[in-house]
Amino acid sequence: MNFSQRLPASLEENPLALAVAARRTSGKPVQDLTLVNPTKAGLPYPFAEISTALAEGARAAYEPESHGLLSAREAVARYYDGRGPDSVNPARLCLTASTSEAYGLLFKLLGDKGAEVLAPRPSYPLIEHLAGLEGWRTKYYPLKSDGDGWRMDFNALTAAITPATRAVVVVHPHNPTGWMVRNTDAHFLLDTCAARGLALIADEVFLDYVEKQNEKIAQSFAAHKVTALTFTLGGLSKSCAMPQLKLGWVHVGGPEKLAQEAQTRLEFIADAYLSAGTPVQAALPRLFQIGTGIRADLQKRFAENFATLAGLDWPSEFSVLPYAAGWSALIRRPQALDEERLTVNLLERAGVLAHPGYFFDFDAAGPGYHIVSLLPEPGEFRAGAEALCEWLPKLV
Repeated sequence: MNFSQRLPASLEENPLALAVAARRTSGKPVQDLTLVNPTKAGLPYPFAEISTALAEGARAAYEPESHGLLSAREAVARYYDGRGPDSVNPARLCLTASTSEAYGLLFKLLGDKGAEVLAPRPSYPLIEHLAGLEGWRTKYYPLKSDGDGWRMDFNALTAAITPATRAVVVVHPHNPTGWMVRNTDAHFLLDTCAARGLALIADEVFLDYVEKQNEKIAQSFAAHKVTALTFTLGGLSKSCAMPQLKLGWVHVGGPEKLAQEAQTRLEFIADAYLSAGTPVQAALPRLFQIGTGIRADLQKRFAENFATLAGLDWPSEFSVLPYAAGWSALIRRPQALDEERLTVNLLERAGVLAHPGYFFDFDAAGPGYHIVSLLPEPGEFRAGAEALCEWLPKLV
């Protein structure tokens, strides 16, 4: 059997994944600082309210709208109120089962096999897989640390554009660095995409989780008039911490004629899938209300856990980078010859699991990084963070 070449050549688990599985099979504890599933984080979820909203939604008649129920799209449009100077038109929204699916639809829309997308590096390792499944190639533009924060390398991004480039992805706020698109970044991205005939894909799934002093920067591309064809992505998985409900959305922005053509073609593709379930769409207005309380609980937890991490007695050659946005915190450390081996040793000797920098494609030539999730229950987080602070300097 000849399987598709759009899949990776090897799907074998890496040594770190094997080490985690072996430790759990043996019954040894794992202090997991990589948790990304909010439903497993011990939060006081209002499950009864969520269930009631979905039960009410399940009574709705099936209406196979290619771009989603109007009531749901109107709820998403209201979600963007205050996230920019402009209101969002529900007619410019398309509902999907997830933001991952939204990427797949956009790659189908924007190019054929061999097309290229530019994505930031470092970044969460998903875009390359999603692009590859559509026969696209991924190229990268770097984000650089200036000591206290991160910045986009304009020259490197421009140099990475080729005749095969069809889209540029910006993650705002960025995972895991917390970098956010400022006005100069936004103008550069939009002007570059407009001049080169490229689409801008703005992944804003973490837009609700921003440190207070950065809230003015946390503006959505969807709530601004934009000069390039722009697709803004969001979803319940992060905005309401409800990944189990599987609903995302795409907002289409840009020059009117171009945006309308893109919207029509996107709806044609979405109509072939009709993947967003009726109950969650019908329940969406209520789910957004419920999500407000969950987000508040998460923001308190992130602040508490970050204060714990930053307050530990780290050696002078280690530093916890300031928190800006998102669900992660970065620890800068001396470079290791083999980050994977370092991380396996950390697991085997201290029982602590944290993501090494190579997982997010941090530059191997620069300082080393470990990335921890701020999501775990505070007591569990403190225990894991203290073990990390004790053992990481010994093993580097």
